[in-house]
Amino acid sequence: MSILELHGRITKEGRLEVDLPPGVPPGEARVTIEFSSIGGWSEQELADALKIEPLRGAEILAAGLAGGWEGVERGADWVARRRRARRERRR
Repeated sequence: MSILELHGRITKEGRLEVDLPPGVPPGEARVTIEFSSIGGWSEQELADALKIEPLRGAEILAAGLAGGWEGVERGADWVARRRRARRERRR
């Protein structure tokens, strides 16, 4: 793993802008953000902004986030369907 230290800017829209030097190959990269200042935020305000609170079951349902697997075929059913199709092709 190679490490390249760059300076960037976070926009009001929440995007990270970084100018990469020529020749940096495309691909996955891990990004670590070190703030040079916390922009007037107290340590507690920054901790609160970065805190993740999981939703309760009722909140997940109310937000319409449930049912992600609806319409997805079970693996065993897919295998059985493929076997039937193969048998029918051999006939």
